[in-house]
Parts: sequence; C-alpha cells; structure tokens
Amino acid sequence: MDTDRDIVRRYLCDDARDTRIITTRLIESVNAMLSHQNMPIDVRKLCQEMAAAAAILANILKFEGEMILQLKGNGPINFLMAECSSKGQVRATGQWEESIKAGSFRELVGTGHLIVTVSPTQGKRYQSMVSLNSDSIAECLNEYFKNSEQLNTRVWLSSDGSSVGGLLIQRLPSEGGYQRKHEDAWSTVAALAQTVTEAELISDAGPVLAYRLFNELHPRAFSPWPVIFECSCSKERSARALQTLGKADLELLFQDQTVINLDCHFCGQLYLYHRADLEWIMSDQLPKSERLQ
Repeated sequence: MDTDRDIVRRYLCDDARDTRIITTRLIESVNAMLSHQNMPIDVRKLCQEMAAAAAILANILKFEGEMILQLKGNGPINFLMAECSSKGQVRATGQWEESIKAGSFRELVGTGHLIVTVSPTQGKRYQSMVSLNSDSIAECLNEYFKNSEQLNTRVWLSSDGSSVGGLLIQRLPSEGGYQRKHEDAWSTVAALAQTVTEAELISDAGPVLAYRLFNELHPRAFSPWPVIFECSCSKERSARALQTLGKADLELLFQDQTVINLDCHFCGQLYLYHRADLEWIMSDQLPKSERLQ
C-alpha cells in the first residue's frame, strides 16, 4: 500500500548530520486543485512542479505563514502561481495561450522571472526573484538559492501530469558555521542526489527513494507532513479585485448588469456581487488583511 502520497518528509543521515533531506510526492492534492482548470498537459506538469516546490519550502518555515511561488514570462505559458501554507494547504493556477504547443521549458515560458515570496502571518513579507534563464523550475530555484544568502540547497522536481515528486537537499551549518570535517559528507549527499531520475521522483519520492539514494549514509525519516488542496479564497478577498476598479467604474458595471460574477481561478468557486454590495466593497468593512494596502 502506498502510504506516502501527499506527504512531505524530512530525513537526517547518521553519517551526514549537517545535511537535511526532504522528499514529497503529491497525487490527490495536485489533481484536486487542477481538476476544474482544463490545463494542457505541459501547463499541468509545470503547475504541479510549482506546487511540489511550494510544499517542500513551506515545510521548512519556522513560523506560520505561506510560501508563494510565481512564474511570470512572455512565452505561451505566461503565468504560474503556487502557494502552500505552513499547515500544508496547497493551491496553484496558471495562464496560457490557447495556441500553446509542446516545447522545452524555455520555449514554453520565454523570458521573465520566478518570484519567491515568504509571507508570515505576523511580520513583513520577504520577496526575491531570479530570471528564467534555466531549463526547469528546479534549476531556477537552484539559481535562486545560489544567489541568495541562504543555506546551500539543491532541488529536483518531476511530474507526469498525474503525480509529482520532489527532492531537496540542504546543508545545515554546525554551531560556529560550516565545519571542514563535514565537507566530504555534503559532497557525498550531493553526488548521490544527482543520480536521481525523473521516473524515480514521480513514482518513489519518499522513504523508498531516500533509502535507495542515501542508504549508505543511514537516513532516518521524521514524522510525515500531510499536504491537502485547500483554497483560501473568500468573498472578501475576491472583492479586492473589484476595489481596484474604483467606485465610478463599478457603478458603470452595475448599470450594465445587475450582478457581477467573479470566480476563483484556484478552485472555481463563484462569488456574486449585487448593486447593494457596492458601498461594502468600497468601504473599510473588509477585514484588514483582505483589503488593498
């Protein structure tokens, strides 16, 4: 029985104690979040990889909040977005041209940026970006980690449209910083991780893969971290889009139609706004966290 579906797991190796290993394999959660979006297969794969990456990175958070990844390019796939909360709630969506054809990552997304946002529930957001100069989402993230002042980190991702797997290795500084005696252990973990295949990520990301890759280092798995599809949309949050139009334009809209329909791209939920809602939409009654800043 497959017990590691929609799970993120952390591992530490007895013989490489300064290295964190994380795996994830998402199936039900990523299929549920995309079931209504009718994505072409290439868009679906990349969207699932974004979700897996967000889940892995959210698992590392030491506070309540969200990990948000956004890809903005000028190719046939011009926008992808994935979010995962510190509670394992994931969602994702994308935008693409109807005439999209199969192609490489660079052909599909063109030029642009991958934006990484850490959004704590309490405190200030941290945002960084990296150019889309690599050949995959994983390589873009690797470039992001390389350019940032964070811990040495490598990521691998792969999706077949139904299942997505991910692997992360991260070097943890010992007290007082990195120690030379652990250099060989990190190099060994990195070399072993580099041998992972896309098929292994898709089918076995979890304890099976961790043991297969790192068994000589004696990996130990920690408690599983479940991932579920759950959308954080609400009528109040959706109203923010209407706020941006301004009161005058909203009044004109309501003159043309009695009800404005807005649907959530992430989950398909439909929200209805009537003429009587206009004052509420433009007032200070929206929860502060939902209002435009």
